[in-house]
Amino acid sequence: MKKLTLLCTSLLLLVVLTACGGKDKETAAGGTFFEMGTQDYTDPKIIAYMVKELVEDQTDHEVNVTENIQASPLIITAMDKGDFDLATLYSGEVYNNHFDDDQVEYTTDPDKTLEQAQKLFDEKFNLKWFDSLGFENKYTIAITEDLAKEKNIKTMTDLGKYAKDLTIGTDSAWIERGDDGYRAFQEHYDYSFKKANGLEISLMYEGLKLGELDAITAYSVDPEIKELNLRVLEDDKGFFPPSTASLVAREDTLKDYPELEEIINSLTDQINEEEMTQMIYEVDIEKQEPKDVAKKFLIEKGLLK
Repeated sequence: MKKLTLLCTSLLLLVVLTACGGKDKETAAGGTFFEMGTQDYTDPKIIAYMVKELVEDQTDHEVNVTENIQASPLIITAMDKGDFDLATLYSGEVYNNHFDDDQVEYTTDPDKTLEQAQKLFDEKFNLKWFDSLGFENKYTIAITEDLAKEKNIKTMTDLGKYAKDLTIGTDSAWIERGDDGYRAFQEHYDYSFKKANGLEISLMYEGLKLGELDAITAYSVDPEIKELNLRVLEDDKGFFPPSTASLVAREDTLKDYPELEEIINSLTDQINEEEMTQMIYEVDIEKQEPKDVAKKFLIEKGLLK
């Protein structure tokens, strides 16, 4: 299984690197093409198009956005090799097996987690991890309101009383993750589910609606939580790490093009969770294009004319 995982990761990375590349080309205005990768969920796609709009509005440069990279570690590897210049990453990534255990102090404090990410990713990967964009998108566990009321479930500890008879849907990455993955969750809360199914995010919510799943791992800004009236359970034992969103850039890129830093900093603390949830709703539920939603937000914020 480990060899298969490594092979799949290598093949995915090959696709990423094939899709990138453009530093040897000039834009029509004589600027540079920058490469930005996004994960396969919606918020980093929206943010990528915000960056693209701002860079192309304020400079002669252009930004190529490569969507749907299946895991953040693939993006980090591509950035380390110089194939991506920019990305949106989340502070909890510092706990995702990039560093030795003695380098990282696990904490649920958002500020301390962000500080560790900024320090360690700079030291190992030469990446500048900017301050928070203003919102957090962390893992949580959600169940239907009917189940919550029937069993009086309010916390993740409460869920443990019934977990042996329940099926949870989760993205495959969570099953495999280290410090904040399923195995660690089982140890931390001292219970296991009857079954854990690795699924795409959209299929998890569909599974809840159809009654095929009893619980799911959700992201805190998922609009489906409100749309389906789900109960988000309190993480009463503090398992899930903070996950504040930040833009990340290669230090070498910023050194050669310092104007990018000012543009990136203009987005610091500009997006709260309610605003991001609404934008994701417009893309995922209303089927608007991420680039259109991003542009509208920038105009409303006065960041783009």
